[in-house]
Formats: sequence, C-alpha cells, structure tokens
Amino acid sequence: MKLILFLYHGTDPERLHHLVHEMGLPGHTDLGEVHGEGATGRREGTRAFPGGGSAMFSVVESERVDSVMATAKSLAGALPLHERLHAFVLPIESMF
Repeated sequence: MKLILFLYHGTDPERLHHLVHEMGLPGHTDLGEVHGEGATGRREGTRAFPGGGSAMFSVVESERVDSVMATAKSLAGALPLHERLHAFVLPIESMF
C-alpha cells in the first residue's frame, strides 16, 4: 500500500475532489486549505502573500500507483494556466 498526497493550487478548491474522482480512487481524506512556500512563491492566505492551496491524500494498492500517478500527471497538464497539481508517493509501513 502507498499513500499518495495531492497538492493543488488554483481558483477552484473543489477541483481537487473532481480530479481524485476522475482518477478512480476509492477513498480520500481532504486536508483542507494549506499554506506554504515553493518554487512559485509563498501562499500564506494574507494580503502580503495571498492564496493557498488544497491538500488531499488517498491510500492505494502498490500495483495501482503507476497508473494513478500517470493519470494525475495527465490531469495536471490539462489544468488551466496558473493552476498546479502535484502528487507525492509515500510508503505505508502498516495499517489496521
């Protein structure tokens, strides 16, 4: 099993929910609005650094990771200008 963490920055926070459903993931956890800093600048939700992003994760079978990541990359490439989607794969040590 692997955990895939999705980070989205764009004008429509609900878009991340739609993207996860398009990927056919059976379940996900919405972490809500997130703030941070990256290559494109700071997003702190303030007047000085407006904006933020959305974060969500899903646990998937290891065999599906390559397919999900390929779909995520394709969907990221189709986003409108100035919107971004990133996905990260993390190992799951154990679960119950």
